[in-house]
Amino acid sequence: MWRRRRGLLPDGDPLVRALEELAERGRGHRLRAVGLVDPATGRPGPPHDLTVTDGTVTAWTPTPPAADGRAAPYTSYAVPGLVDSHAHVSSAADLVGLLVHGVTGFRQLWGEPAHLYAAGVHRARHAVLPRPWVTAGVVDGPGSRIPQGVTVVDGVRSVRQVIEDALAFGFDGIKVYDDVARPAFEVLVREAERAGLPVVGHIPEAVPLDLAQRTLRSSEHLYGIVPNVFRLPPERRWDALAAALRDHPAPGAVPGHFVCPTLVCWRARSGERRYTRPSRAALQAVDEGRRRSWQSAARDALRLDAAEAHRRGGLVDGLGRIARALADTGTRLLAGTDCGNPFVLAGPSFHKELAELSRAGLDFGAVLRAATTHAYEAMGRRAGPVPGDPADLVLYRRPPDGDVTALARPDAVLVDGVLLDGTDLDRLWALRLAASGLDPSGWARGTLDPPVTTGRPTKETAHAG
Repeated sequence: MWRRRRGLLPDGDPLVRALEELAERGRGHRLRAVGLVDPATGRPGPPHDLTVTDGTVTAWTPTPPAADGRAAPYTSYAVPGLVDSHAHVSSAADLVGLLVHGVTGFRQLWGEPAHLYAAGVHRARHAVLPRPWVTAGVVDGPGSRIPQGVTVVDGVRSVRQVIEDALAFGFDGIKVYDDVARPAFEVLVREAERAGLPVVGHIPEAVPLDLAQRTLRSSEHLYGIVPNVFRLPPERRWDALAAALRDHPAPGAVPGHFVCPTLVCWRARSGERRYTRPSRAALQAVDEGRRRSWQSAARDALRLDAAEAHRRGGLVDGLGRIARALADTGTRLLAGTDCGNPFVLAGPSFHKELAELSRAGLDFGAVLRAATTHAYEAMGRRAGPVPGDPADLVLYRRPPDGDVTALARPDAVLVDGVLLDGTDLDRLWALRLAASGLDPSGWARGTLDPPVTTGRPTKETAHAG
């Protein structure tokens, strides 16, 4: 049981040792003339001096003008620490992948003891980790497709047990799944609200969309607006999605509700290869326990007829248009990846999700809010730098200037007051690749897809992608 708790941070792992060594650094800094890129506008504000003491922001004050009276020149540009709002982190490699790409926090939407342990290690400052927000596993109904992996609720007693367990173990929220019956759902959200626990997750198929949006803190994958088509046999999924996109209800904003579209995961499942390319390096980078499902997805993508791949890609574009329409109504979107699913790798795929939101028509400020301000609100936190709050920032030498792709390669990351510069980030990325047996020179930090194997197809390359 103790090994299960440690889970993500096994003894002797080179990545874990590197994260532990970084935690021994000082957590006090004074950074002059930092331009914070305002998520409300997407543009840098006037230069400010940042003071960090023991990992906490203690001052954020305007930089005095130069001796000649002119405004002080910027030394760096910052955005609040990025947040992957729908993650399935399963290893130290995932944690490093997030940090290297400026993701200083994540919502773990299938929580286990290992994630609570990682949260404790973060609080105790024994290792430098992105800050986890963790749900108490998954709650589903008696008709669940995965009864061995969920907690089944069918009445008041089982619902109260779920809430008592979540409170006792210190989970941050509760995740619901597709088959929760409406009566149990209504009891769950009512009792969870009394306990101060947010409920997030899939909109159950038996629950009306308007009721779910009023009572869930966030809904995932645009379910409820479109169905969870992956419950269907593979040959029916994309026709079902096409029908849903023709008939979906007009979206409307609901106060207090967040929507996490996870467009990058939809794209990866489509088999369409413009934006998600199955490659041998990506297959090797994934955790061993997930490699078989990734290999299967790669084979399916490589066998897919080009016209069908194009059609499926167009359907994912349609999901992007729904996300854009939601944003236009004032709905607060979250940037999440569903990392762990085939070809959704923790870290790089976060910036692929930002690119999906941008292609869908969201402006730079709206994308940045989905990655920062809205995510912090969904977790009950404030996006920094705020005096009295932890120092979590992503730093760049040049302003992003409205280009979401410029966010993928930070020049430094400040996480709980520990400053990781470009050299640190390069080293961590190299260690992360080496841990998977990959040559670090073959996949540059900030490059979202590894090189794709070229040459004459063979049985081996077809199997590996």
